Amino acid sequence: MIVNTHSFLIFLYMLGILCFEFFINFLQYNDLFLCYNCEEKENSKTFDYIVVGFGSAGAIVSRRLAENKSARILVLEAGKYGNTLLDIPSFGLLLQKSAFDWQYKTVAQKNSCFSLYNNKSIWPMGKIVGGTARLNNMLYVRGHPEDFNSWFRQKEGYSFEYDILPYFKRLEQTIYTRNPVGSIYVSNLTFQSKLPEYVLNAAKELGYFISNETENCMEGFGLPKVTLKNGQRWTPAHTLLELNKPNIIIRTGRTVEKVLLRNNFEAYGVKYSYKGQYHIAKATKGVILSAGVVGTTKILLHSGIGQKKHLDEVNIETKINLPVGENLQDHLTTGFDLVLLKHSLGIGIEYLLSFRSLFEYFWYGIGPWTTVGCDILAYFNTEGKHDDPPDLQLMVMPLGLKEDNGLYLRHLLGITDETWNSYFNEPYNTLTATILPVLLHPKSRGNIRLQDNKFSSPILIDPKYLTHAHDVDILIKGLEIIRKLVNTEAMKKLGASFNEQIFPPCKQYQFSSREYWSCYVRHITITSYHPVGTCKMGPNEDENSVVNFNFEVIGTNNLFVVDGSVIPSLTSGNIIGTIFILAEMASDVLKYRDFLNSSKCEANEIFIKTCTCQYN
Repeated sequence: MIVNTHSFLIFLYMLGILCFEFFINFLQYNDLFLCYNCEEKENSKTFDYIVVGFGSAGAIVSRRLAENKSARILVLEAGKYGNTLLDIPSFGLLLQKSAFDWQYKTVAQKNSCFSLYNNKSIWPMGKIVGGTARLNNMLYVRGHPEDFNSWFRQKEGYSFEYDILPYFKRLEQTIYTRNPVGSIYVSNLTFQSKLPEYVLNAAKELGYFISNETENCMEGFGLPKVTLKNGQRWTPAHTLLELNKPNIIIRTGRTVEKVLLRNNFEAYGVKYSYKGQYHIAKATKGVILSAGVVGTTKILLHSGIGQKKHLDEVNIETKINLPVGENLQDHLTTGFDLVLLKHSLGIGIEYLLSFRSLFEYFWYGIGPWTTVGCDILAYFNTEGKHDDPPDLQLMVMPLGLKEDNGLYLRHLLGITDETWNSYFNEPYNTLTATILPVLLHPKSRGNIRLQDNKFSSPILIDPKYLTHAHDVDILIKGLEIIRKLVNTEAMKKLGASFNEQIFPPCKQYQFSSREYWSCYVRHITITSYHPVGTCKMGPNEDENSVVNFNFEVIGTNNLFVVDGSVIPSLTSGNIIGTIFILAEMASDVLKYRDFLNSSKCEANEIFIKTCTCQYN
């Protein structure tokens, strides 16, 4: 059943969003009511490992370390558990700006984001069990082999085939059993609109390759892989909770503020807050920070690990001088609602609100509620170097910002009222789709800084978007490819046309000129939600490195970082798959380290080699 009156549908849509927000707030505060008089237990606070953050990386590391049944692992998560309703794929956007989102914003940008409120980019990040993977688009991409080669080339004996690829295979080796080998479920799309058929034909018309390997970021167009299980959003945290490991203690609502260091170098615990009180938990083998690119950076800086000049500015004693917070980089995009349509694509508010869609999801795990919002991925090397990694990605999305008349979606991006009313809302009530060009390897670099020495103060995030001309050039090339794609005969059969409405702030330039698109990109500058790099991994002797190839913070003992902040440079696609395998790698490093530390030497082994131990 599909309701035809658009205004009534918008009313139901907004009513649904309000009800969902009420439900989210109920989940957030329900624990407080149920545990009003709960006290933090002061006993049993020494563990083998403390993992800070129960996102994707934290869940994988915890799971692998718990395979040693004698190991005791404490996981501290600032957010709450949530609910299975939050795992409906199409509901992910509703978690943004909610209690399950850290709701970060950048500082005002000087060269970009001119059409966003206060020139600030909104950075949603998951404050919930499962982390940002509970909010994202669930697109699974491995990355291009050369991405990893560029990181580990200095590591002795490194090979992609032996050091990286096996981790992807282990990660993806998930079958529907009670004890899966892998930590995620990788599947094909369970729902797609009418758009892929026409876009793929348009790509063929222009001579582009149709690829079955979008997860490997090879040039061409293809359907993406996604992290869904039976149509439900799935994260490594879901897998870990299903396994119910008895030697893992998970505590939610705990915000870690500082790593405790013995003699200013050896991590032995953390200080965290819970219900307004401070507590200490101790670890004998390691403290593992998996709080994300912002959270981990903030904890390290408050622990006295960072650049001395900056720590002096905020009156924090420097314990280890490292470039924490530097090297910040992010995938960028632009170009919403540039595809105008005459016909519905079989997805939209009227379909999402239908009883049939509800029935299909809860009964079969299919239908519009399982949409991930992206029907096709495409990759290009805009310089024609086909053996090199791509520098541009296209995300083909069947909906535009105009779908809800500007009532909700555009606020998630921070688009101003002036920009909406003068551009996006004209002409009114037009069907749109979006093909986003994504800058894969930006040359702009930013940083994360503390405002002061109070942990509760907002952190200063400055990605310095579009400070390098190269980044603008790549996005312009992407917009030109999109225009050619939309103007093909294949897309005309869909009734599609390119939006040639003049963007008001750029009206002084000729439409589609380089100057016009440069102006446009600097106004409509949108994050792709992939910030990395603030705790760069590299050799110990590299002055720009924060952690070494063993994931240990340089100059420390028993302190490790395992999350997207260690990524030295952005991969050629969505970063979640990379974070997954880095967590798998780190787990093996930690287990091997524990094996070496716990090994005992017999007297005769000094003279005779009695055995060879292999670590798996």
